[in-house]
Amino acid sequence: MSSVQPLASTSLSKLLDDAWNLINDRNVAKAVATCQHINRQFPTSAEGWFATSFLTFQLRQTDQALTAIEQAIKLQPQQPRWQLHKAHTLLLQGDRDAAWLLAEQLAGQRYQEVELCAELALVLNKLNQYPLAIEYYQHALALAPKDAQLYFNLAAIQRYTGDLDAAEANLDQAIALNPYDYEAYLQRSSLRQQTSENNHVEQLLALLEKEIHQPIGKAQVCYALAKEYEDLKQYAASFEYLTLGAKSRRANMRYELQHDLETLIKIASVFDQQFFEQSPLGCSNDEAIFVLGLPRTGSTLIERIISSHDDVYSAGELNDFALQMMAHAQKLTKTPPKTRTELVELTSQLDFASLGEDYIKSTRPHTGQQSKFIDKLPLNSLYVGLIHCALPKAKLIYVKRNPLDTIYAIYKQLFTNGYPFSYDLNELTEYYIAHYQLMEHWKTVLPNVIYEVNYEDVVTDVAGQAKALLEYCQLDWQAQCLEFHHNKAAATTASASQVRQGIYTSSAGKWRHYQQELSAVKQRLEQAGIL
Repeated sequence: MSSVQPLASTSLSKLLDDAWNLINDRNVAKAVATCQHINRQFPTSAEGWFATSFLTFQLRQTDQALTAIEQAIKLQPQQPRWQLHKAHTLLLQGDRDAAWLLAEQLAGQRYQEVELCAELALVLNKLNQYPLAIEYYQHALALAPKDAQLYFNLAAIQRYTGDLDAAEANLDQAIALNPYDYEAYLQRSSLRQQTSENNHVEQLLALLEKEIHQPIGKAQVCYALAKEYEDLKQYAASFEYLTLGAKSRRANMRYELQHDLETLIKIASVFDQQFFEQSPLGCSNDEAIFVLGLPRTGSTLIERIISSHDDVYSAGELNDFALQMMAHAQKLTKTPPKTRTELVELTSQLDFASLGEDYIKSTRPHTGQQSKFIDKLPLNSLYVGLIHCALPKAKLIYVKRNPLDTIYAIYKQLFTNGYPFSYDLNELTEYYIAHYQLMEHWKTVLPNVIYEVNYEDVVTDVAGQAKALLEYCQLDWQAQCLEFHHNKAAATTASASQVRQGIYTSSAGKWRHYQQELSAVKQRLEQAGIL
């Protein structure tokens, strides 16, 4: 009572200042109390309802966030800030259809406030409406031509859409305006093959000499250097900076490899031959094509070939299956599983037909316009058993690559999220072995269910492999699938720049440039019977 009592006589502006300070300080209990007090004392304050909605949004309480922002909209229906926040909330809730309807209405207006343009561009980006997002970032830059973050955000979308020259020019602008945007250096290095005449090595080395205190910033500059040195065929220097960057990233992560290894082993033991002999009934929908495996194995290349077909939509790397699996598992018990191995046990009891139906629904409205869609989240490979039970008519394409090339390609990628095993070569090798064994298990217990394709086979015989892939997906042959590098659809993965180049074989066998550095990895793979 004592903490709320002084609020009674406080002005609205003071209360709002207090609420936002508490939200920014992540003082949740006091922020909730202050927002509730504002809503009771000043129920006609749209700003008060927005503060409540923002707070509950941050707490992932989407129902409460929507209720609060609806109050703000009732009070000020013409305020686009409230509408934009509602769109963000709908996206967090997974209602992309409603979010797009709202964003589409907002996109019909020209705002003269930078923040509104940038926020609308962000919503449109999340909705994969890239041309519109670019338009609003450009409009924001016309209003604020010295905003480094706007240049970076615009460049990120131009990279997705394949406008790489424009992306590089905008990253140059972002760096000129903010020399401490270390992510911009990394993105710029990734856009093209660096040459002895045109590279950024000296600038990147100068940054490191100044000493970067942010661990992730140091990692980003080191990975950029590793990429540029590799392009320049200075392989020893490349691996030196790659290792330095990986160590900087790994030292600031909380990760236990053993937990992942135990989970993979548990998946294989629960989803065994006996489980599949019981033949649980799934959903009859046949739209989904899952392209899966480990990252950096060529899955984007496979996805681009298939999605160049007129009857296929590329939905990108969706988390939808895992999210639906979790939601269905929560319905089975009042006490959430304490460990991932307990969760694995629980998922064997799911209503698989319902899981399949809800997964398909979660991909709407973007899917459903064509007869097939691709979900290319690599680690859907962990859910092969669940996917087959939920969607027995779905196509499962497992993309493989030379083990040493795979491990090196993963190691040299600084991922935005996920794959915490990738920053230490020993951990990465052990994870690779466990994942390889799980995939061998799936092939044993689900014969003729998984279509296996090797990256090396594709780059040496793209026409033959493309025809076989389309035949497996029950799609008629279309020659345009060989022109996948002209596919105008956005590519949002780490390979966004490479997929615009067409087929090239230079990545096959690249590990051989690092035979000495990868000798322990090679020996461990041989011990595991993989090489």
